[in-house]
Amino acid sequence: MITAGEIRNQQFDKSLRGYDTAQVNSYLLQLANDYEKLYSDNATLRETIQRLEYEMQKYRRIEETMNNSLILAQQTADDLKANARQQSTLILQQSKGKIAEVFMVYQELIKRMGIYSSEMKAQVAAQMEMMEKNQKRIDELSDFFFGRDLKEILERLEVISLTEE
Repeated sequence: MITAGEIRNQQFDKSLRGYDTAQVNSYLLQLANDYEKLYSDNATLRETIQRLEYEMQKYRRIEETMNNSLILAQQTADDLKANARQQSTLILQQSKGKIAEVFMVYQELIKRMGIYSSEMKAQVAAQMEMMEKNQKRIDELSDFFFGRDLKEILERLEVISLTEE
């Protein structure tokens, strides 16, 4: 590649009918300055491109890391959902079993209460029957002790005891 210095220092052979030396030198100087500016701009652009490519790689790595993080987060969320579903299914099954157990206990309790109630009714009925029998006896004894015959006997006993004295 030709440098700006080479363009400035370029020497041409002289000929009879050649170009005007001052014009050629002026043109070469202009060309060297433009070339030097283009070369400098090109170097600056290369540095900028290199810096931007480095930053772009950095951002690509960040993007890749973020994508991996998102994928991992999605997998974790899916795993958590699956675990939550399994746990809720297990809890639901256990709850159903416990509810069935409680209902069976209540059914057994209701049966026992029915049996107890029947036994109590039988005992109360027996007690009522005994009370009715006792009441009949009391009525019979009342009739006997408060009846006319007993009054007459008591009156005679009083008379007998008065006469003996």
